[in-house]
Amino acid sequence: MLKTARKMNQAINQERDMTTRQVIQQAKQYIMDNYQNPDLSVEMICRHLHMSPAYFSTMFKKETGQAYIAYLTEIRLNKAVELLNKTDDKTYVIASKVGYQEQNYFSYVFKKKFGVSPTKFRGAR
Repeated sequence: MLKTARKMNQAINQERDMTTRQVIQQAKQYIMDNYQNPDLSVEMICRHLHMSPAYFSTMFKKETGQAYIAYLTEIRLNKAVELLNKTDDKTYVIASKVGYQEQNYFSYVFKKKFGVSPTKFRGAR
C-alpha cells in the first residue's frame, strides 16, 4: 500500500511539473508577443494566465532560473540588437519598438548589459 501511495505521489508531482512547464511556456509566448508594450507587467501576464503574481513569479524563477523582469529585459535587448544590426532606425525609435518609453533608460540598460551604448554598438558593426 505504501508503494502504491508513493507511485501516486510521484505521478501527481510529474503532472504538476508538466503543468508548470506549460504555464511558463504560455507566459514566455505572451512575453514574446507583447514585449513591445511598455506597460507589460507581471500583473498583465497573470491576468492572462489567471494566476496570482506571487505564485507566477515563484514558478517563473524556479522554471527559468531568471526573474520575470530579467527575462523581459533580455528579450527586449536581444530584439534591440537585431534592430541595431538590421536597420538604420534611430536609437529612440528602436527603444520604442522594444518596449522602452524613455531612450535614456533604454541606453542605460543596454550599456549595463553590453558595456557600450546602442550607438557605439551599432558603430562597431
